[in-house]
Amino acid sequence: MENVKSFFRVLYNNKQAFAGMIILTLFLVMAIFGPLIVPLDLGTDFLHRYQWPSFRHPFGTDYVGNDLFQQIVHGSRSVLFIGLLASLFTVALGFALGALAGFAGGIADKIISMLIQILISIPIFPVQLIIAVVFPVQNVIMLAIVLAVLSWAWLARNVRAAILSLKQREFVLVCRIMGLPKIHIIFKEILPNVTSYLASTFVLNTNSAIAASVGLMLLGMAPYDATHWSIMLSNASTQANSGMNTAGIFNMMVPTAAFILLQMSLIFFANGLDEALNPRLRTTNKVRKVKKEGQV
Repeated sequence: MENVKSFFRVLYNNKQAFAGMIILTLFLVMAIFGPLIVPLDLGTDFLHRYQWPSFRHPFGTDYVGNDLFQQIVHGSRSVLFIGLLASLFTVALGFALGALAGFAGGIADKIISMLIQILISIPIFPVQLIIAVVFPVQNVIMLAIVLAVLSWAWLARNVRAAILSLKQREFVLVCRIMGLPKIHIIFKEILPNVTSYLASTFVLNTNSAIAASVGLMLLGMAPYDATHWSIMLSNASTQANSGMNTAGIFNMMVPTAAFILLQMSLIFFANGLDEALNPRLRTTNKVRKVKKEGQV
């Protein structure tokens, strides 16, 4: 209980991270419960198209009269689900390969390190696009795999470096002398020491995965979802011509603002998450703050 209080206390003191957590929580609540509460009607209603925000239509209506608020609420579920699932795959793959390279060493380390160097040196999104063309994406699971398969390199590199340092520590050496299995050492002894880093990386990777999924959807390389925010953007550009048609300006502004707000909340929250989960980092930052105040 004290750890939970300490976690939220650190986030509250970091105003940027706290604001990010509040906004992200609102998006998560909207994605989970919103579609159950807000009905979705995608029928055409040309008499009420291009409506400006009002009590009946909080975000206005699009080029066929559909309520933009309803689409944002229902689309939030697929946007967040794709991002979170892809990030989960990325973190799991990055940690597994980084731990294998750092702990096992030898040929495994050389092969994984070579793959890391290759993936770090190439542009990820064009390759993801090629993979989506060669292996057509049929569902959300496949899309998450396409987004994750090339995004694990930086995480694996940092996990490998952390494990190379940690495995020389006394508690790991004692475990090895006792003959404990490597799986136990990695998941019971080493993993808790990198949990804070993995958590902040998970949040940031969610942000990157959402951005990449938008690109693939706009290019037609991902499963069609009528309420996904990227489809709303595409329709605003092609169908409503919102760039030139001032009547349809909210068609473009609403999904764009939703994307910006979501990605800002993820970045802000990630910036304070590592400190909130890492007591040693909290102590270091507190010492720096005291020194800075003393100098002032």
